[in-house]
Amino acid sequence: MMMSRYPLSALLLAALLGGCGSDDGDVVVPEPQPKPPQSPYLTVDVSPQAVFEGQFQVYLGRYPDLLKDWLQSDSARDLNGDGHIDERDAHLDGVYNPDETPIIVQAAEMDRVLRTNPDGLGAGSARPDIFVDGHYSVFDALRYLAATRADLKLEQVQGPEQTGRDTHDFVVSWDRNGDGVFDENDNDLYANFQGAHWHGRVKYDGGELIKLNGTLTGLGPQGEAHYERLDQVWLQPRMTIRFQPFSPEMTQRRHWVQQREMARLAAGDGKVILPQLQIMKPGEPKPVVIPNLEVTAHNMRPDIFQPGVITKMDIFLSAADAGLDMAFNYWPSLSTGARVEHFALFRVDGVASQVGRGWATVYGDMAVHGDFSPASVCNFSSPATGGMDLVADPEHCRLDWNANFGGNIMHMMSDTWVMNQPVQFTMLVYKSHYELFGMEEYNGKESAQRDFSEAEDGSDIMTLQTFSLPEEGPLLTEGHFGWGIADCTECHNEQKQPRGHGGHSWPVNSSDGFDQTQPYYCATCHGSNGAPAGHGETARCFWCHAGESNTPSHHGDASTRRLYEGEQIKSNDKIYNDPNELNALPRDAQGNYQPYEKVWSSVNSDWDMSRVFPDPYSCMTCHPNQG
Repeated sequence: MMMSRYPLSALLLAALLGGCGSDDGDVVVPEPQPKPPQSPYLTVDVSPQAVFEGQFQVYLGRYPDLLKDWLQSDSARDLNGDGHIDERDAHLDGVYNPDETPIIVQAAEMDRVLRTNPDGLGAGSARPDIFVDGHYSVFDALRYLAATRADLKLEQVQGPEQTGRDTHDFVVSWDRNGDGVFDENDNDLYANFQGAHWHGRVKYDGGELIKLNGTLTGLGPQGEAHYERLDQVWLQPRMTIRFQPFSPEMTQRRHWVQQREMARLAAGDGKVILPQLQIMKPGEPKPVVIPNLEVTAHNMRPDIFQPGVITKMDIFLSAADAGLDMAFNYWPSLSTGARVEHFALFRVDGVASQVGRGWATVYGDMAVHGDFSPASVCNFSSPATGGMDLVADPEHCRLDWNANFGGNIMHMMSDTWVMNQPVQFTMLVYKSHYELFGMEEYNGKESAQRDFSEAEDGSDIMTLQTFSLPEEGPLLTEGHFGWGIADCTECHNEQKQPRGHGGHSWPVNSSDGFDQTQPYYCATCHGSNGAPAGHGETARCFWCHAGESNTPSHHGDASTRRLYEGEQIKSNDKIYNDPNELNALPRDAQGNYQPYEKVWSSVNSDWDMSRVFPDPYSCMTCHPNQG
C-alpha cells in the first residue's frame, strides 16, 4: 500500500473542510513544507532527535577505591619490573577494587513518576526553563530515587531563586546500613544522614572502549566529580551516575566557582560574555586569542533544550558568527558500541580533525584549571588558585580531587553542556590519541603498506593507494541498473561475463598485491556510481560508520562485524604509561586491569582492514571531500 505524503491530521482537516461545503467543491491540501537548508555550521545535514528512553544506572554512596588507596600509599611499588607502577602491580600485591550492583532505572518509569510531581518541584523536570518536555537532568534522577526508594530522602530543597546560583541545593539522608532507620549510624567518613554535601559524579557510556577507567589517570570507577549545576546536566540514557557525600571543602569550592560565574553574568548585564577564547593551533608558538566574545544561543539541540538555552557549543558558533572558520561533525553510534549522538568540533581556523587526532576543549575558571590531578594538593588559598579562605584536609583532597578529570574538565559534549553563565576562558588544543591508545593510523595519504599475512615471514605485504576518480570516460550514470550499490561484485563477479574487459575475470589491482576485485579500483575508471561526497574526514571512517546505526550497506565485508579474540586484539600489547599523559591500560568498570578477550568489531578496525573496501583508501576514493 502506498503511504500518503500528507499527515493524517492534515487529511482529516481537509475532509472536514470539504464536508462543510465550499463554493467549488475543491479540497484545499496544504503544500508540503520544504526541508530547511543545512546549517552553515555543520559538515553533515543532521537534526538529532534525542528521546529519553532505555535505561541508566545509579550508585549510592562513596566508592571504596582500594586501587587508588594502594597507588597513593607507601605500598605502591613496581612489582612486575616494567618500570611503571600501575594497577597490574596492585593486583600482584592482592589488591582489587570490589564489584558493585547498580540501581537500574528505566527511563519510562522515571518519566511516569515525575510527571505526577511527587515532591512539589514540578511535573516533569524541576528545570522546565532548561529542558523541553520529556527530558530531564541528573538532579531529576535524584528526585525520582527519593520518591521511589525507602532508603533515600531528599529534604530542605532550595530552588534557584533561593540559592542565588541558578541551581537547587538540598539535603540527603541515605539509610546506608539498611536497618530501616535514618540516623548517625549511617555515616561513614562523610555524612549519609542529613548530608548537606551530596552531589553527583557522572560517567558516559563508552561501549567496549575501556582504556579510561583508571582510578587516578582516567575516569575512575566512581565517575567524574564536577563543579556543574546538577539540575542543568542533561540525563543521557545509558550513562552512569553516582550520588554521594563529598567533603565540605568540595561543596565550598563548587559554590565558589558557580558564584564567580553568576558575577560574570551580572557584569555583562545579563549577557553571556566569555572573557577569553584561546586557540592553540598545531605548530604555532602562541595561541590565537579572542577576547570578550558575546555568546548567544543557536538552538542546535531543540530536541533537548528550550529556546534560548546557551550551551558550550554556542561559544564556537558565536566565534563563527564573528568570522572565525568553525565547523562541527556529528558522531552517531560508534564502532565501539557507544551511542554518542552529539555534534563534535571538527574544524577550527582551517585545521580539521582526523578522528583520533583533533580538537580538544578546556573550559572553566583560570583559578580552578589545576584543581584536579593525581598529585593535586588543593592549595586553594594561593593567589593563582583564587585566594579562597579555604584549607582542605589532605585526606579530603586525596579522595575528592586526586584524579585526572573533574571540575570543569570533563568528558561532556559541548552541544549539551549548558552555559547560561559564562566561564572565564575556553581553550582549544589539537591533540592525538593515536599514540595514547595504540591505534593504527591510516590517514588517506597517497599510499601506505600493511601486512595482511598470518605467516611469520610477513610475505603478504600489500600496498594501498588512494586513487583519483576520472574526470571523463566511461562514467556510470543514474541509468546504471546498480546505481548507488557500492559493491560492484554483487552483480559483476566470476559468474558474469566481464563486458569490455576481455577474459573471464574482472580487473584486479594485482600490481599492488591484491588478488580480488576492489570496487574502489573499478571506480577509478567508471566513477563513484552515485556515492555521496565526503564530509571533511580523512581517516578511520569505521569509527562512525561501523556502529549499530550507521554501518554502510553493500560494502562487502566492510558491512559486517567479526569476533576478534586473543592475539588478534593487538591493542592489548599496546599499553602506554606516559607520565605526562594518561595511563592507557584496558580495565573493567571497577578499574581493575582486564585485557580485552573478545571484541566484536568491524572488519575495518584497529585490528584488521578489509581487502575489498580498505578504510580509508576505498572511502576517500569514492567519497572525496569537496573543496
